[in-house]
This record gives sequence, structure tokens and C-alpha cells, in this order.
Amino acid sequence: MNKPLVIMLSVVVLASSHIVAQSNPSSLKPSHCSVEQKSNAALPYPDSLKGSGVQGAVLIGAIIGENGCTQSVWVARKLHPTLDRIAKQTVNSWKFSPATKDGKPVKVMVQITVDFKDKDN
Repeated sequence: MNKPLVIMLSVVVLASSHIVAQSNPSSLKPSHCSVEQKSNAALPYPDSLKGSGVQGAVLIGAIIGENGCTQSVWVARKLHPTLDRIAKQTVNSWKFSPATKDGKPVKVMVQITVDFKDKDN
């Protein structure tokens, strides 16, 4: 079994994968590996938490396969159960550009910061 390559350039990965959640009425959950990953993509801030004062960042860890799809996603630093779930589901739905080594796609471990801000607070 191939072990994942751990990329030590996490600053670059974090910078390109730093997203901000905003209020959004849509509650549809995209399927695994169905959405092209975009930096600064807006995630829904749940109505149930508006005005609660819960804001901050969820740190997501993920293994991205040679095909650009997540093979494993976990919450590395929690914020709130609902926000943790939204961040994890969103990252799991993304399709990434695969990392390469010697011109060939490789499995890689990354960290992604997802910020949640309540615009009503």
C-alpha cells in the first residue's frame, strides 16, 4: 500500500484553501468529489447559530488522492459540531488539482482552514 506523501508546504496549501463561511439559505449537500475547489468560496452559516457568537476557524485535515478526490477527511481543530460538520462535508465534496512528483500525480496530506463568520453578529 502506498503511503501518502506529506507536503511540508502547508503555508501554500493553507493560503489556497482558506475559505470563509457566510449566510446562505441553501442546505443541499454536494456529493463527494463533485465541486471544483475554489479559494474564498462561501459556505453557508447556519441560521440556527446566527446571533450565537460562535465564530472562528475549523482546521480540516485531508488526504487527497492521485485523482484529486479526498480519500480521508477529518476535523483537526474543532469549533462547533454544526460548523465542524459543514466544513468537513464541504472539503469532502471538493475535487482538487492533484499534487505531482516527478510529473506524476501523488497522494498528499493537506490542512485546510475554514473560517466561519456570522454576518449578523
